[in-house]
Amino acid sequence: MTKLCTVTLHLLGSFAIEADVGRAIPISVRGKKPQALLAYLAMRPDFQAKREELATLFWGDNPDMLARHSLRQCLNSVRGDLCAASEILLVDREVIGLRASLLRVDARTFVSLAASGREQDLVQAAALWRGPFLADLALDTEEFDMWRGREADQLAGTAAAVFDALCRNAEASGDGKAAIAAAERAVGLEPTQEDRQRRALTLLARYRGRDAALTRAKSLIDLLRSELDVAPEPATRSLIEEIKRGGFERAQPRETPAPAVQDVVQPAIALISALEPPSIVPAPSVPEPAPEPTPSSEPLAAAPAPMPAVDRPPPPPFWRGLQPAGRWAGLGVLAIAVTAVLTFAYGPKSLQQVGVAQLNQGVVVLPFAFDNPARSDDGTFARALTHSMIGYLSRFAGLRVISEPTSEFYRDRPFDPSLIAELGVRYAVLGHVSGQDNGRHIDVELVDTASRTNVWSDNLQRGQDDTALTADDAARGIARMVAIEIGRLATLQTRDKPRAELTTRELVARGYWALQRGNTGENLTAALSWFNEALQREPHNQAALLAIARVQVSGTMNFVDLDPPPDFAATERVLNEALRKYPNSISALYSLALLQKHRRDYEASLRLLQRCLEINPSFLSAQGQMGDVLTRLGQPEKGLELIQQTIRAVTPNDPSLGYWYLFAAEAELELGHDQDALASALRADTFMPGSPLVEVWLASIYATVGDKPNAAKYVAALTKAAPERMRAFLERRPGDPDPNSHALKIFKGLRLALSE
Repeated sequence: MTKLCTVTLHLLGSFAIEADVGRAIPISVRGKKPQALLAYLAMRPDFQAKREELATLFWGDNPDMLARHSLRQCLNSVRGDLCAASEILLVDREVIGLRASLLRVDARTFVSLAASGREQDLVQAAALWRGPFLADLALDTEEFDMWRGREADQLAGTAAAVFDALCRNAEASGDGKAAIAAAERAVGLEPTQEDRQRRALTLLARYRGRDAALTRAKSLIDLLRSELDVAPEPATRSLIEEIKRGGFERAQPRETPAPAVQDVVQPAIALISALEPPSIVPAPSVPEPAPEPTPSSEPLAAAPAPMPAVDRPPPPPFWRGLQPAGRWAGLGVLAIAVTAVLTFAYGPKSLQQVGVAQLNQGVVVLPFAFDNPARSDDGTFARALTHSMIGYLSRFAGLRVISEPTSEFYRDRPFDPSLIAELGVRYAVLGHVSGQDNGRHIDVELVDTASRTNVWSDNLQRGQDDTALTADDAARGIARMVAIEIGRLATLQTRDKPRAELTTRELVARGYWALQRGNTGENLTAALSWFNEALQREPHNQAALLAIARVQVSGTMNFVDLDPPPDFAATERVLNEALRKYPNSISALYSLALLQKHRRDYEASLRLLQRCLEINPSFLSAQGQMGDVLTRLGQPEKGLELIQQTIRAVTPNDPSLGYWYLFAAEAELELGHDQDALASALRADTFMPGSPLVEVWLASIYATVGDKPNAAKYVAALTKAAPERMRAFLERRPGDPDPNSHALKIFKGLRLALSE
């Protein structure tokens, strides 16, 4: 890398930075705040800001001296990561800036091209739009996130104007294909904006026919119902009726030379460059899941904009590496593909009438790759892992999962997000298995097919035990995290919307967002405010009622004082009413199981938790709770075995790991393994810092092992955090349901700690 090299900063979509030394070399800037600092400076009119401004923007919650120190550390980190490209960074005593002469910023170029209004510039601007501004760079800093939201809104508005202009120009010139593509990208910016949807419907009716437009109209109606719980606007309904009546005359496509047969057949051999995958291997319909009103398992849908076309070399023949039987099957698919292409070119009914694939919260699990074909077990493991992943993800309500035969079509082919997006999915799961002497290493990532960004990744280490069972366990943990991450990303899309503009469903989703940060008093209070606001708008909203029930049960079980105190009789009525309407609602079943556990009705709790796992085997929270319930039923060996099995199944960054280590501590204590219990509780503390429940368990275990100073330390913290909850524990009346619990060592230790 040479000195004074030019640097390109990508802020549209995922953050990325490259140095230009005759070719683009990616630069890794570690940490979100260093990335955010560069992005903020790059978007400033003069590429600079005062130190005080930056310290307040990123560390405003800290004292001034600490904030300035954090800024200095951040600058040192940025300078080190940029290496020789650090010449773009300008630092003095008062101001931090970037050297504009050495910097290209895609967002600024995009705005400049959009402002010119020339067709060629608009096309270049559209090609630059890779997704929302800094789509994956949200910080827990209100000032920065507000700024990012404003910039994102302005740029999205500019993108809408670009796509609208391209759509009008293409329509005026009779280029229906280009007009539809531009309209689809405008729709993708805000799928529920019906004026853009009406334009797309009109274009489809004119250029692709009545059936294609009506297919799109049905998807729109479903989207509005699931997202906003509303019917289409009168203007949209009128347009749909006009389409049904055949009120649009089919426009004639522009004259283009008929292709020679060889020009049509040759792309078909590559299979992917000439056809949409659904035209070759139709994905069977996914059965409608049981009604589940819980946002955490029913992510908000969002249709991203299709990516601009890019030049790409044809992939190698996909049958290379297949067994003979697979080759014959591949040739059969190839024959279908060639027939379809010829029909597209010469047949009386164009395949374009099939309709436009609708991007949503669908996901495809691509076949997991493996290193060494000579190790047959690795290939078997990778195939079993793929198979189980597809099955387990299909259990999550609200997720549309592409079938295994369609997924298999992409085996041994280069990954191209734009092609995968043609399946009508928002996300793709990619995995890789590395066989090792002592086990297997699994890498997995979740890719947004619209922005072409890696939005989540993790890795697991598994032994060389029974291949099928090990793959099945790993698939459960990965599927769980993929579903959680898709739900989190859906909620992120609402984070920058003003509170007054949020729908009821989005309010509930924001409440669950607060809960994901941990069961502390602050987070539970914030969640309740979102849920209560949803109920003020819709007093009988089932999702909000269930969410409040979950908070009341979780708050009590996590030793958090709630205001007002929970009314468990009312909570139980809400849960039972929900189960009458939705017998398979995991949210209601799980919350009721926790309530029964709190009441020491362990047998009832165990039955409900087992039902949760029957509905969705990847709902490992239920399995971990079952282990703890078994411990409290006097079976700590079985309980610990189930808890440890749960810990082995999940990925290293599962958000519930802290609870399972606490449950392990309880079982270890019951078995007389005091030091193992302490080690598990301390490990839980690393996953759940500041959790009152962890403080309870640590106080109890330290008292049990005779460490009075540490026990007193945690009792003091706990008494300060939840005085009412602790008083209720100490004053529990003998007549309360209490058949076994106080015989447990964890409760004995807590009473001992509180009495000293």
